[in-house]
Amino acid sequence: MDTDITELFGKESWLTHVTVLLVCILVGLALQWVIFSTLRLYNRKKPTVLKEQFLKYLKRPAKFFIPLLLIYLTLFFYSELNALGHKVVEVLLIINFAWILIAVLQVLEVVVKQKFQIDGGHKARERKVLTQLRFIKSVAIVVIITLAVASILWNIPAARELGQTILTSAGIIGIIVGVAAQKSLANLITGFQLAFTQTLKIDDEVMIEGEFGTVEDMTLTYVVVKTWDWRRLVLPLNYFNDKPFVNWSFNSKDIINSVFFYVDYSFPVEELRKKFMAVLSENKLWDKRVAELLVTEIDDRTMQLRASFSTKNATAGWKLRCGIREELVGFIQESYPDALPKLRRMDTEELQ
Repeated sequence: MDTDITELFGKESWLTHVTVLLVCILVGLALQWVIFSTLRLYNRKKPTVLKEQFLKYLKRPAKFFIPLLLIYLTLFFYSELNALGHKVVEVLLIINFAWILIAVLQVLEVVVKQKFQIDGGHKARERKVLTQLRFIKSVAIVVIITLAVASILWNIPAARELGQTILTSAGIIGIIVGVAAQKSLANLITGFQLAFTQTLKIDDEVMIEGEFGTVEDMTLTYVVVKTWDWRRLVLPLNYFNDKPFVNWSFNSKDIINSVFFYVDYSFPVEELRKKFMAVLSENKLWDKRVAELLVTEIDDRTMQLRASFSTKNATAGWKLRCGIREELVGFIQESYPDALPKLRRMDTEELQ
């Protein structure tokens, strides 16, 4: 047993190697604690979102990265362990470094979101930035993971030889993969188009498949639309290339809404116009920009009245439309019940 240990660790005592390993771990944890304690103290004096997010997302990966880095550096002094020890530690460092890069992406996403916090009053330009950020983050995570896996395989001689063998038949495999991944590639291309042509953005208010909702998330393969009743429509990115959809907040979120009423010819339109303006002026959902009530159509039985008004977004418009209908129909019923639409019938004698 002692001979095996000596062969594995070299002439020096295995206890020395274990001691060095433990010292590297303890020193690495101590350095990690000092660095993040200093950052935490600095954040208390001058708090910022960036420092707060670094403390949140990088603390755990750094707890592994610094000790691993110290262990890797000490392995240079033990030539007997270079072949095995370096490969193992290199793989762990690559995995940990990929973890750190993904954590940095999460930090940047939170910082940018904080700067462009979405609410009902923000402009389309800010939502464009968030949409592009979300898509770039997804692509970057895929690239980081791919490069990490490739680096790990490249550091393993057996896997490297296997990769060279696979590359000899890359032509056939490429054709097979291309056919199998045709839809996925199409989704990826569509995702780039949506992210940078901005036909669809995070927080856009849309009408899709007869459903009104808000774009909640966009990934590399699908879009999530949160409907008014909190259901989620999950649609593949290809859907937005193949089918039309209504984007109520393409350039801006403000919108003009309309409510239609049908009344008898005897109805005093001016009275309803006054009531309409009074209802709007008392409602906080109206943005005080557009408001008018017009006679837009007539037929042999009724007049069609259109009440139009502007709101800051489609959601506010929906709520205000419902309120306007209720208030004005109630006003007509209470004040002018005889002016409600009615079917006139001529006397039989007149017909004859």
